Amino acid sequence: MSAQNSREALKEQVRKKAYDYAREYHGCSQAIMVAFQEPLGLDAMALRAASTLVGGLGMGKTCGALAGGAMVLGLKYGRSSMEEGLPGLIPGMLHTQPLVKRFEDEFGTTGCFEIAGIDWLNFEEAAEAISDPEFLQKCAEIVGRTAEMVADIVFEQD
Repeated sequence: MSAQNSREALKEQVRKKAYDYAREYHGCSQAIMVAFQEPLGLDAMALRAASTLVGGLGMGKTCGALAGGAMVLGLKYGRSSMEEGLPGLIPGMLHTQPLVKRFEDEFGTTGCFEIAGIDWLNFEEAAEAISDPEFLQKCAEIVGRTAEMVADIVFEQD
């Protein structure tokens, strides 16, 4: 199998895994994180940290799938100690910027509220949304597509 075929297979694997986890268990940011956990050897604590990003930080702000994707890129390319200073931040930023741009180009915004149309602070509205199969399908598709975008960035480097 060529390197290109291998990258494409891995990209499809993370897209499907992120989609499936989002569809079955919800939690867009965690679905992204778990999809990359094995291929990148990410620590299980990252999955736990990603739980606070769901639903646009629980308030419809930055999409949790995008935030989870940025976390994956930070875990792969971000600085590992404060002593690295500003230069240590640059690789993570240089990998995250294309993700944000691709995401915004595809979905028209980075905001969960604008994408999902849900006021996560309104419990009844949120409860109705997460019980709606069409809403869950839409979010799972966004999660899967975001995982593909992250994979493009990660695997084009390897």
